[in-house]
Amino acid sequence: SRQGDRMRTIALPWETWRAIIATLREQALPYMLEHADQLEQQLERHGPDEPVVRLSLTDDVFLRSYTWARVQLGIPLPVEG
Repeated sequence: SRQGDRMRTIALPWETWRAIIATLREQALPYMLEHADQLEQQLERHGPDEPVVRLSLTDDVFLRSYTWARVQLGIPLPVEG
């Protein structure tokens, strides 16, 4: 991955992250599969018992995969602040 990528922290329920990962895998584009693996590796450090899981996304993952999956699944935009 490129150095200097800005990271964005996104907080969502564990089940929502699982749905995002599944949606990316269904799409099966190479970069989406790679991004799904990256998200899953982070998610595995958390448990489904956590009400909200915060994952760090590079700009690439955020802009190309997360935003697409969010629209597909109808996930509301996070409230900034």
